[in-house]
Amino acid sequence: MKDWLIIDGYNLVHQLFPGNSHADSGIVAKNRKNLLILLEPLVNLLASRITVVFDGRIAGPRPGEKESEVIDVVYSPPNMSADTVIENIVWKAANPEVILVVTSDRMERDAASASGADTIASSLFIEKIREERSRLRDKIQSLNKSKNNIKIGDIFDFPADTSGIKPH
Repeated sequence: MKDWLIIDGYNLVHQLFPGNSHADSGIVAKNRKNLLILLEPLVNLLASRITVVFDGRIAGPRPGEKESEVIDVVYSPPNMSADTVIENIVWKAANPEVILVVTSDRMERDAASASGADTIASSLFIEKIREERSRLRDKIQSLNKSKNNIKIGDIFDFPADTSGIKPH
């Protein structure tokens, strides 16, 4: 993958948690947190830097609250969409060719591509996550042949309900 993943947060949340992604602010916050929990252990496996951009018009964190220690979490200002923030980040980047933008929004993907970044649809990115989890699971099983019953849960703290990314 690329050095820097920039993810359209709510676009990916809608793919991972269909049906309840537009619910009350408590569920929106839970889905947002579950996305970050899912991505955190994959930093440096998927990319050395991950930025998730959420639309600020949907309830965000309390002021001063840090949502992740390893992922850059950005909220668009009230007068701007997350799409515009992503487009501006890519456009201003010194090396946009190291960026992969994750979104299913066709116009946003076109704008990012025009600035030099690569793009991937959210559904295909979810498949990449599945593949990476499967690869890690296989590696752990291989290690278990010579070690003491290591489980993927011993290494990564995945959210309990990740219905959009369960292995096949």
